Amino acid sequence: MKKLSAALIALALIAGTGLRVALLDKVPPALAQDEACDGYDAYSILKTGRDHHGNFMPIVMQGFNDYRMPLFQYSLVPLVGVFGLKPAVVRLGAAIWGIIDLVAITIAAGLMLGWPGAAAAAILGAFMPWHLELSRYGIEATAASATISVAMASFFVWLRRRKDFWLLLSAVSFGLSLYTYSTTKALLPLLLGLIAILFWRELKEARIKAVAALSIIGVLALPQAVMLVRNAGAMQMEYRHLSLFNADSICMGCDSQQTKLAMNSIPYLLMANFAANFTPSFLFLNGDRGDHWTMLHPPNFGELLPEQAVLILIGLIALFSLGRRRFAILILGWLIFAAVPASLIKPLGASFPEPGKTPTPFVMLNHEILPAPVTASMLLDHADSRHSALTMAPWILMSALGFVVLLELTSSKRAIQVGAVILLLAGVMFHSARYVRTYFRDFPTFAAPYFQYGIKEVLQTIDKSYSHELPIVISPGINQPYIYVLFFEKYPPATYQHGTVLQEPGIFGHVAGFDRYRFVPQNRLYVELPHGVFVFRGVERAFAMPDATIYYPDGSIAYKIIVK
Repeated sequence: MKKLSAALIALALIAGTGLRVALLDKVPPALAQDEACDGYDAYSILKTGRDHHGNFMPIVMQGFNDYRMPLFQYSLVPLVGVFGLKPAVVRLGAAIWGIIDLVAITIAAGLMLGWPGAAAAAILGAFMPWHLELSRYGIEATAASATISVAMASFFVWLRRRKDFWLLLSAVSFGLSLYTYSTTKALLPLLLGLIAILFWRELKEARIKAVAALSIIGVLALPQAVMLVRNAGAMQMEYRHLSLFNADSICMGCDSQQTKLAMNSIPYLLMANFAANFTPSFLFLNGDRGDHWTMLHPPNFGELLPEQAVLILIGLIALFSLGRRRFAILILGWLIFAAVPASLIKPLGASFPEPGKTPTPFVMLNHEILPAPVTASMLLDHADSRHSALTMAPWILMSALGFVVLLELTSSKRAIQVGAVILLLAGVMFHSARYVRTYFRDFPTFAAPYFQYGIKEVLQTIDKSYSHELPIVISPGINQPYIYVLFFEKYPPATYQHGTVLQEPGIFGHVAGFDRYRFVPQNRLYVELPHGVFVFRGVERAFAMPDATIYYPDGSIAYKIIVK
């Protein structure tokens, strides 16, 4: 069993690594604005020691005035230094964190559940849609999951070997998790409390070392705490923007009566938002339905593999087993606590709802979508895979626990055990192959507008074909167009930091222009400017025949370039 499990682990980790690093420049089909922002901030730090807003070695990245945690961006700096500022390099950072997470989950499963549990975790983690797609998306989600998983794996190594290094490493990784994704701040105290309760005897025996580990976490948390106290408004801006406790978030554009009704419904919204993380639709049937700005998940696939539904149910039996109960409680508690932060904030897909299963991509909107009060049914239908990314690891571990319990339940009947294992493996391979084929073959065409496909080609065409002296006016209907100019033009960070930037205040404050670039409605400037290059979205009416046209992979028009 040990040799077979080791072989399966090796094959799964190799396959998982390959799936996470293959075709990063093509799948997803283009670069989302958050990826471009993270990549350019890393490039800016590499060149100047400051983010693109000019903040020196920040412990909080200003981003689009949404103030995000910095560890992922700092981890990109050496990659950008070696390989250059490219979409594939930004995603390589996410892939590396995803691979680290996958290895750490496998180690944790092995220490908790033995070799068969490690093999199950490696296979399921390698092919699980949720983990794969976030490992190929250049934001901080996999860094957050990986730091928690490494901390947990290190803690279990310490339990097994009782060498102080592993306990201290666990503390460092827990502390660093606070610098990955804001949701870890809500998870960490709950998870540490659960660990303290379940492993009180072992921690009590360690005494000074346990106190030292907790002190390390406190020291690493201190800069974040100081930043929160000194800059509470900025640090909480993104949370307030999405908080279910904020009237402007749950009832945008409402009158006083509607707002009052919405505020009275907050308890129901919180329960629905929490429950959304556990619905069969999200987990096994439809997954994350996306929003107008991003589409990470191919339609008609769950975030987990269908076989995990059976394994998770079997895994719950371990709650009644003396030998497995403590680990089962830990995994279940980890899962529940990881869903708590996600339940406090509005999923992006619940904003500006439209009829149908998929929202219209932002760049293809040619009409205004009116905001609507958020309802419990909307929240149940729009779980956000990014917000609840910290549940990925415990879902994998719960599935692995179910596999081990299945082996134990069928241990007296070898033929049934072998048949069940073969059936499960065949199902996992079938559904994984189906998902991987769709993700790499069909998804890039479908998702292209959600990733604002074509902006890179627009800028390449302008640089190649037109004078570098001409002003450039780009449609503000593109989400954060300025960051794409900075990224794809490799615009000198020092020049941007010290130049004149026309930007609105507040979260996601619109950048209206810098240098020769303007990101405003083209109508007035087309009349006023004697010469210029004007970029229109495909759905926008242009003032003349385009000099160049950029197409989506399906052949429809993405952008039109007009030169005056």
